[in-house]
Amino acid sequence: MRKLMAFFLIIGSAAVLISCGGNDTEVAHKEKAVPVTIAEVESNDISVKMTYSGTLEGEQQAQIFASIPEAVVELPVKEGSEVKAGAPVILLDKNGMASHYNQSRAVVLQARDNFDKMAKLYQQGAVSEQAYIGARTGLEVAEANFASARQQVELTSPISGILTDISVNIGEYAPMGIPLATVARTDFMRLTLFVDSRGAAIIKNGDKAIITVDSKEKLFEEYTGKVIETARSADPQTRLFRIEVKIPNPKGELIPGMFARAELTVLELKNVPAVPREAVFSVEGVHKLFMLSGDRAVERTVTIGESTKELAQVISGASPGDTVVVVGRNLIEDGTLVKISNLLDSSVENSKRAIPESEG
Repeated sequence: MRKLMAFFLIIGSAAVLISCGGNDTEVAHKEKAVPVTIAEVESNDISVKMTYSGTLEGEQQAQIFASIPEAVVELPVKEGSEVKAGAPVILLDKNGMASHYNQSRAVVLQARDNFDKMAKLYQQGAVSEQAYIGARTGLEVAEANFASARQQVELTSPISGILTDISVNIGEYAPMGIPLATVARTDFMRLTLFVDSRGAAIIKNGDKAIITVDSKEKLFEEYTGKVIETARSADPQTRLFRIEVKIPNPKGELIPGMFARAELTVLELKNVPAVPREAVFSVEGVHKLFMLSGDRAVERTVTIGESTKELAQVISGASPGDTVVVVGRNLIEDGTLVKISNLLDSSVENSKRAIPESEG
């Protein structure tokens, strides 16, 4: 009897153990859904923008050069100050070996004295008209030579504007062939850009350009400019097209030489299927999306067209109304069970403003 009871006790214990082991296995194999956020493929307008960079210049700008190697003796205008056309900006040594100022000045004084005497004698009939004309011509030649010699030592501004740069100091010798000073009109600024054929094909005169520059007060100060000139042919060496942008500068905040970026629209797409850029990923160079099929994510190969930072155009592989995984796609794979944590608002409606894709 005792042996029979022990047998049944052993059988019951084994049954309990088998039952518990089965529950553990079932729990272990129970699949957990991964929370994701989703969005629908929707038709939208995509504005593709490119950012190009360049250096600001005054709308009208002139550089001042020396024609003789003489020492700088005076700088009448401070950098950053206004200067009138014809006003001296750099004065060189008039007594230097390369200067003909004093010599030509003495010649013109002598020629003027001679002409005055000839004029009086001519009025009295004491000299011929030919002698009078010769004296007058001699004076004119001497004055022209003196004006040239004076221009060599008195370097003047050819335009009215702001002295934006001066590269020599008093006591230094002015080198020839190198700009010593720059004068610019800064009520409007000019930005020269070089764009590829894609941009040149769509950018036209009158297009709006958003300009950003680095400043002390704000890292990216923003201004609005306008395209005023577009080259009709590319540079034969770089294959790039020159674009000129004009920027109002009423407060004088922009200074020639500043590094600037210009954002220009290079392509407008209307009513094209688009998904959030974040939903797109690549596998060995092939674009993919996770589509929602029931409660599972299915990997789908797609063809992507133009894109901004927020939106990507879908050319094939997905259609308006399809649902794609946006947030959480890095945690899933093809066939993963998912649960929707929240449905993203239409990425299309939230990304009307295009983000620049790259910088040229």
